[in-house]
Amino acid sequence: MDNGSSEAIILQQPFKYFGRTYSQIFVNNNGHLTFNEQLSVYIPLLNSGRDIIAPLWTHLDNRRGGTISYREDTNSAVLAQVNAALNQYFPNLPLPFNTTSAFVATWDNVPYSSGEGVVTFQLVLLSNVDHSFILFNYGNIAETRQQWLAHYGTVDFEHSYTCSLLTSSELSYNSNVNINGRWVFQVYNVCDTLNCTRNEVCHYRDGYGCGCLEGQRPNPESFDATEFCSSSTGTISLSRCQLFESYFPPEFLHLNDPNCTGTVEDGRVLFHFDNEGHICGTTLSSNNTHFIYQNSIHSILPTGVITRERWMNITFSCVYPLIQTLSMPKDIQAEQSVISIDLPGQGTYQIYMIPYHDAQFTHPYEGDVEVQVNQQMYVAVEVEGVDRSQIATVLDNCWATPVNDSEYQIRWNLIKRECPNPEDGTVKVLQNGIDTTSRFSFRMFTFTGASDHIFLHCKVHLCLVQNGRCAQSCNPGRRRRRHRSLDFHHSAAITIGL
Repeated sequence: MDNGSSEAIILQQPFKYFGRTYSQIFVNNNGHLTFNEQLSVYIPLLNSGRDIIAPLWTHLDNRRGGTISYREDTNSAVLAQVNAALNQYFPNLPLPFNTTSAFVATWDNVPYSSGEGVVTFQLVLLSNVDHSFILFNYGNIAETRQQWLAHYGTVDFEHSYTCSLLTSSELSYNSNVNINGRWVFQVYNVCDTLNCTRNEVCHYRDGYGCGCLEGQRPNPESFDATEFCSSSTGTISLSRCQLFESYFPPEFLHLNDPNCTGTVEDGRVLFHFDNEGHICGTTLSSNNTHFIYQNSIHSILPTGVITRERWMNITFSCVYPLIQTLSMPKDIQAEQSVISIDLPGQGTYQIYMIPYHDAQFTHPYEGDVEVQVNQQMYVAVEVEGVDRSQIATVLDNCWATPVNDSEYQIRWNLIKRECPNPEDGTVKVLQNGIDTTSRFSFRMFTFTGASDHIFLHCKVHLCLVQNGRCAQSCNPGRRRRRHRSLDFHHSAAITIGL
């Protein structure tokens, strides 16, 4: 009685309300309904801090008369009438609205606590898998000076018709669907949960999804695929709307590892792999000129011996060149420099050539320096952006020229076929083919009568450690010839002043 609420009413058909699904509801004597708890407050609050529906929230006194009742109606005649009305009010729904249950709460001739008259109104909740609606039906509503609120809201959203818009009695003579006393609001729409972009439109095709607007279907044969590769990581993105129109919703797709599914960003479905806990079934292989990370996008296959459903298998790769040529000129300034290898449609990694003062490779040359003839030089060639547990850098050949031209006819070999030039006893290969960094040293020299500068050049390749030893041994008596066919693929120059 008075300001009390019903006990929890268990709904036969769950009600979806702004993305949340409820299987119970509470009806309060003072004209509002809640989902999670009873609320016996009789003074209306614009923002109650909870999910709430209030067809007419004010201080009512059912001790002095009137009836407050509720029912969940599954009568086919009633539902047919309700469904027909909703489809008339919302003719643009992708599918005709159809519900199998209607929850109805009615306040019939309940007096105001102030004694100014009585009110009659009703709430109807309608829901199916895709949409939910609330109907406010108003009968005779007496004018009142009491505070009142016609309202629906959630913890983070609210909408209301208050006395600043209408008087309480005017609720019975106004409408947003052109039927006096009836107000209808959509409180759940599956399309709102999809976040379709401005280039997409919500469609139904064996389920709801974001379809393409006209003119937004570039490269439909490949789903407008774009790929980005860097280091041992790869990302491919596909057009969500083109996938949907080909009956491939994003949640049905995965990489080689079924646990690696896509994420949706701005209308694109992104699939990603890396070598740091997100391998996703990626395989690593090499040919004569490149090493290749490869994965595939698959659709979930239905169970059963046969199927006539379409399925997807898109293979994509990140490809990196194995061979590079670098140049390091001797000059007045000593600065670290880097070249970023970025081949169209392929991967990206960086190669550094860095001169050092010391054999520990802890103090690189920087700024203005003066290098003396016969001074011991230490040079490191480092590769960044590849997986160092699987890739090693190998120095194939290193040489010097008096001008900044790696093909100049006057040259002096420092490293030949991965080993020191036997004609220059100052050259030492300190580390080669065991890590992403290779190192060598030599004593500084100049070309007689040509120039007081030298320019260093190295040809390097990347090697898969899993294939065995990457660089041959250069120790006397242990040197052996290995068969390897590595064709020159791509050249690039890096300049470091020394």
